Amino acid sequence: MTITEVGGAALEIRIVPGHQRLDLQAYTSILSEVRKSLEEVDRIAIPARTPRVHWAIKDMSMQKEVRILLTPKVVPNRRAIATLSVPTEGLVSGVRSLSRAAEIPAYFTDSTVHRVGQIGKHVKSGDVDRVTVASMRSPTEWATVDQATTMNAARAIEPVKKSFSSISGVLEILEHRTGRSPRAFLRVDNSKHAVRIEAREDQSSLLRESWGERVLVEGLLKRNILGQPVSLVLDSIENTPERGSSVSPWELLGIDPDFTDGLSTEDYIRRVRRG
Repeated sequence: MTITEVGGAALEIRIVPGHQRLDLQAYTSILSEVRKSLEEVDRIAIPARTPRVHWAIKDMSMQKEVRILLTPKVVPNRRAIATLSVPTEGLVSGVRSLSRAAEIPAYFTDSTVHRVGQIGKHVKSGDVDRVTVASMRSPTEWATVDQATTMNAARAIEPVKKSFSSISGVLEILEHRTGRSPRAFLRVDNSKHAVRIEAREDQSSLLRESWGERVLVEGLLKRNILGQPVSLVLDSIENTPERGSSVSPWELLGIDPDFTDGLSTEDYIRRVRRG
C-alpha cells in the first residue's frame, strides 16, 4: 500500500535524542502518545460511528535522529479515502498551534493537549532535544514539540474560570474504565472544539444512550485563560435532535385560523399598515 493509495494519510515523526543514545522508555512513550492523539483527533473531526483507522509503522531509520513513518494498517470498510488524512493533518496543525499560543487547537480535546505535554516532558528531562511531526500531504510543513510547545500545552488546559453553564453539541467519545468515573467528549455546536464531560457513575447509562447524538449538557464549566471551555462536571443532559430542515411556510398555514379576526389577508394587512 503506497501513501498515494491511502489518500496521503501518513505521518512522519522525527525524534532528536538529547544524548548519544535514545532512551527506550522515552521512545515508546512518544509513539504511544502520538498514536492516541491521532485517534482522538480522528474521533472529534469525523462523526461518531465512522470506522476508525489503526496505525502501523511503514518505515523507520536511525542515524542522528530517529525517523518513523506511520500509515494506516488497513483502509477500513465504509471509510472514505479522502478522510484518512484528517487525523494526521489535524495533529500537525494542532502541534503547530500549540507552539505559538496557549490555546486548545481545533479537533483537540484537553486530553490531546495533555498528550502533547507528555511528549514535551521528555524534552524537559533532556532525554529528547525535540520531536517533530509532519503530514505527508505537506511534508515540508513541520510542527515541533519543544520547551515552548510544552509550556503552552500546560497553560492551554489549566482551568482558571468556573461557572454553572450549559453547552450543546454531539457526544463523540465515551470512556468508562474500571476504577474511573465515566467521561465523554462533546464536539461543541458550530465549532471545531471538543469539551470533556465528567460524569458520575450513575450517569454512565445517560452518556451511552446519547453517544453520537446532539445533546444539551449543564453543569460546572471550566474555562482556560482565553475563555475556551475545557471541561464540564455534568449535572444534567438532554437530547436535542436537530431538525432535518428549516420550517416551511406551508407548515405554518392554518396554525391559527382566527389570527385575523375574520378579516381577509388583504384587509388585515391594510389595517396593520394604517396602525
